[in-house]
Amino acid sequence: MNTVKQLLGIALLSLLCSSCHDWLDVSPESEVKYDDLFSYKNGFKDQLTGVYTALCAEDLYGAHLTYGMMDALGQQYVWEQETGNYYYLNRFEYSNATSISIIDGIWSKMYNTIANVNILLQGIQEHRGVLSATEESVFEGEAYALRAFLHFDLLRLFGKSYASGANEKAIPYVTSISKEVTPLSTVAQTIDYVIGDLEKASTLLRDTDPICTGENSTFLGTRTFHLNYYAVRALLARAYLFKNDKTQALACAKEVIQSQQFPWVESGKVVTSIRDLRDGIFTSECIFMLNNTKLESLTNTYLKEGAETSTGNLLLMSPAVCDEIFETSLYGFDWRYNYYFTALKGTYVGSTKLWQVAEDYNNRQPLLRQSELWLIAAECSPKEDAIYYINTLREHRGFDASSMLSANEVSDENVQDIIGKEYRKEFIGEGQWFFYCKRKDLDTLPNVVVPFSKAYYVLPMPDQEKDYGDRN
Repeated sequence: MNTVKQLLGIALLSLLCSSCHDWLDVSPESEVKYDDLFSYKNGFKDQLTGVYTALCAEDLYGAHLTYGMMDALGQQYVWEQETGNYYYLNRFEYSNATSISIIDGIWSKMYNTIANVNILLQGIQEHRGVLSATEESVFEGEAYALRAFLHFDLLRLFGKSYASGANEKAIPYVTSISKEVTPLSTVAQTIDYVIGDLEKASTLLRDTDPICTGENSTFLGTRTFHLNYYAVRALLARAYLFKNDKTQALACAKEVIQSQQFPWVESGKVVTSIRDLRDGIFTSECIFMLNNTKLESLTNTYLKEGAETSTGNLLLMSPAVCDEIFETSLYGFDWRYNYYFTALKGTYVGSTKLWQVAEDYNNRQPLLRQSELWLIAAECSPKEDAIYYINTLREHRGFDASSMLSANEVSDENVQDIIGKEYRKEFIGEGQWFFYCKRKDLDTLPNVVVPFSKAYYVLPMPDQEKDYGDRN
């Protein structure tokens, strides 16, 4: 650690990536020495900003880990030709050169971001007193939460599911800045590390986060653009469910639901006939979202027909598959279907959820929404309670009374199937459907374009990592 203090020149991530925020305006060549960076309050803020900035990049949540690679793996798209970044990933051809470039880039960028989180944590621990007690607690809590968040998604990508391989080696869980190679942890060990970091974050944020205390703090930022206390509890619900600990998952989900901090979107902000006024992401329901200033360029490349999609990257959906996803033969009306799809290239359709057309909602990209907590609660509850959670979600997606579930008409197994279908509808463009299928260890995916193998649930570790870490 002394070596880090003496030698490390930290090129701030906020200067290297497309900015989520306009907090900094300095040369990309700037480097800040470790002790200098953490000798003043804004140094901590700059380092944290850099981490959130990194999440916004195309090779992380700006595209690949949400509507891009993840929804391609989830078989949500169709292709007119053998082109585009995700064509071979959609076919699970992980050895293709384009696929390798994307997968290796995700691994590298995720661990680079984790390194910067660990630098922040070390800076907080070695420079106590520069921040106020509240600021220090919030920054440290967010850092632990970010470390858990990043490792959890690495686990969900590169490790087996808990259901199929809890004791198998997965990924390295990196908790310090060191030249030493971090050994691989098993799936079970990794999820326990994730939960441990999230529980630390909860303790640090519970009594200090402005989202809990109601105090305003410009320095601590807009809390839904940060991994705030309730986002941590939501992540814990997701993590405990991954581990199949339904008791803890339900408790965490209910805590967020009962906080009433994230109200259902108002119907008037969805059903308006003016598309430019619609709230595509149901903003009030967002627990954690990115403020991604590059989202317009990215969505123009992947989600909106035009000059920028001429390279074959336009993500198209089959109308028949879209009808299947939203069960249009059973349900006549669903906001998510009726208001957020449009014709593309004549015979195809595409999601407009993330289109940058409404000034009030631009640059916002959801990573955690409260609807997921209602579905987690449904999955972890007895049938009668599960039906309540599902019907409440449906009510706030425009379903009429005739489309609500009745305990007399559905079995326990039916309820679990319905929860899966709601995941597929709710999280188009957010990358969660493939993770759901993997967690449930499904034998295949709907509309898969090639014969499916459960081996496809695990992305290959980069060759360079195997060689460097002696992981062969």
